Amino acid sequence: MINLYIGPGLGIGTIVLIFIIAGIVLFAFGYIFWMKFKRFFKKKDKK
Repeated sequence: MINLYIGPGLGIGTIVLIFIIAGIVLFAFGYIFWMKFKRFFKKKDKK
């Protein structure tokens, strides 16, 4: 197995990119659930 030195910059960039992607995914799921809850409470209030 060959070990290649990629330097600290690529490692930090990869970690930041993973956190950004995870944040976008969590925000998207949170937004979807928020809209579903909002719609559920609107239907409940109309009755």
